[in-house]
Amino acid sequence: MRLKQCISQFFMKFRDIDLTGRSLFAPTLDELISKKDPIREKLDRLEWNELETIAQEAYSSEWGKEMPNPRIMIGLFVYSCFGDKTYEEIAADFSYHILCQYACGFTSFERREIDETTLLKFEQRLGEENIMKIKDIIERQSIDNQPPRSKGKHTFDTTCLPSNIEYPTDTKLMETVRSFLVSVITEYEKEVGQSHRHYGRVAREEYVGFCKKRRPPKNILRKMKKSQLQYLRRNLRQAEEVIEALEKRAEKGSQKEMRNKKEKKYIKTLKTKLRTARDISDQQKFMYDHNTNKVENRIVSFHRPEIRPIFRGKSPQPTEFGMKAGVSLCGKTIILGKLEYENYHDGKALGDHIRSLDQRGIPMKEAIADKGCSGQRRLLKEKNIRDGVERRGNEKVREKPIPKKRYVRERNRMEGAFGVLSRCFLGAKMRAKTTLGEFRKINKAFIGYNLRYAL
Repeated sequence: MRLKQCISQFFMKFRDIDLTGRSLFAPTLDELISKKDPIREKLDRLEWNELETIAQEAYSSEWGKEMPNPRIMIGLFVYSCFGDKTYEEIAADFSYHILCQYACGFTSFERREIDETTLLKFEQRLGEENIMKIKDIIERQSIDNQPPRSKGKHTFDTTCLPSNIEYPTDTKLMETVRSFLVSVITEYEKEVGQSHRHYGRVAREEYVGFCKKRRPPKNILRKMKKSQLQYLRRNLRQAEEVIEALEKRAEKGSQKEMRNKKEKKYIKTLKTKLRTARDISDQQKFMYDHNTNKVENRIVSFHRPEIRPIFRGKSPQPTEFGMKAGVSLCGKTIILGKLEYENYHDGKALGDHIRSLDQRGIPMKEAIADKGCSGQRRLLKEKNIRDGVERRGNEKVREKPIPKKRYVRERNRMEGAFGVLSRCFLGAKMRAKTTLGEFRKINKAFIGYNLRYAL
């Protein structure tokens, strides 16, 4: 009886240790994850030595012993590209998901913890150049993985990747600027010994009353714009006086008189915002005086002034707001080209894309595109690339054109890739709030698409 109790206690000890994953008899990650698992197969194909070298460049010698393991950080970066996940979700997967720990290079599974801010700081330290290097490595591997008959055959098109801003109107934009200026004036005017009549409550009541009208007539809309421009002109002058007084106090006063050490930096931010508000006011005044909706470098968002309206002419939403990307599809691999906020011409984007592919060593034997790229036929002929650009009208071509059925099939595949990219990896609107954040999000989406479907 006593022998049975000893044997049962012996096995109970090992059973308790097995729950923590530290027992000698605990299975490894290689045994837990099936070798036919699709994510594991993709992770095993990656060139981790090159990726780890790039991750090491993100940290300087200042970190010393506190520097995170580059293999773990690059593994989390690659794992986060498989879907549209937040940093909190990735940190939770790092603790409980076996595939996440396998991507980080661990051999055994146990509960581990990481702060989500570490992931954000790692991406910020990587920078644009290193993220582009990672994207190029994944693109090169996915192109090599394609069947021989699809290599060198590219379908090119441009798309707009919408930013996380609400649909702008002139009245809404001016109201956003005015409310920001009033908040600055009311916060700092007493500190600098000034007093202003900013008419914030009256202007807000007028705007709310205007918004209640579903389809206001043109004369009421024009009257509303005029009153908003007058409020905006007054508040701009008052905000400039307040910021000038803050600057003088910061220059003359000692550090004790400053509210905190970040006040000088905050004054620079206020001056940048004030400059943007002045530009918006000038643009709106120009459009009001000339009774037009067209102005050069039009600003559509006060907090994201770099975003420009991009007219696409599509029925649900003819104008979109975000980064315009030139993209080509080679087999199942999607290749990112020119990425800017400006509404550049599609034909020029195709020329830039061909040159960038030459620099990266990616072959291009055939180019399929729509009518907007017809101006690049001379470049295609110089590069000895088969011309698959759609013809305009009764245009005569000596070479045998690509069959219409194959042209339509490739164009449909491109539209399907855009749909998967926006639905699975970017979402309806990107959660990024800055230009660098959008750049990281877009590149991670292209990396994730190639990892999931092309590699």
